[in-house]
Amino acid sequence: MKAAGGTLAVALALAVAGCSSPAWNDRDYELKAAASAGTAASAVGAARLAVAGGDRLTRPYLKVVLTGAAEQVQGVNDQFGGVQPPSERAQELGEALLRVTERAEKTVSGLLVQVRRDRVRDPGAAVRDLAAIGESLRRFEDEHG
Repeated sequence: MKAAGGTLAVALALAVAGCSSPAWNDRDYELKAAASAGTAASAVGAARLAVAGGDRLTRPYLKVVLTGAAEQVQGVNDQFGGVQPPSERAQELGEALLRVTERAEKTVSGLLVQVRRDRVRDPGAAVRDLAAIGESLRRFEDEHG
C-alpha cells in the first residue's frame, strides 16, 4: 500500500510541475510564444472557414468545429500562460500574445454560444473579426518565430 501511495505522490508532483514550465532565455520564450500564436491562428482559421460556410454546414457540424477551435485556443492560453517568462521584456511579450489569444477564445466561444442557441447572428461580421484576429496571430508568429 505504501508503494502505491508513493507512486501517486510522484505522479501528482509531476502533474503539478507540468503546469508551469520555464523558458531558458528570452529567445526560447519568444519561440514558445510564436509557436503558441501559430497554433491559435490555425484554430481561429478553422473557425473562420466554418462560419464562412454559412448554410452549407449543419448546426451539429458547426458546433463540433467551433468547440474544437475554442478548446484549442483555451489550451494555448493554459499552456503558454504556464510558461515562466525569464525577463520583464519576455513578460511583456507574453502579455501581448495572451491579449490576442484571450480575445480569440472569447470570440470563438461567443460564436459557439450563438450556434447552440440558433445560428451565428452576423456571419459576415464574425468572419471579418476572426480574420483580423487570425492575421494578428500570424503576424505575431512571423515577427517572433
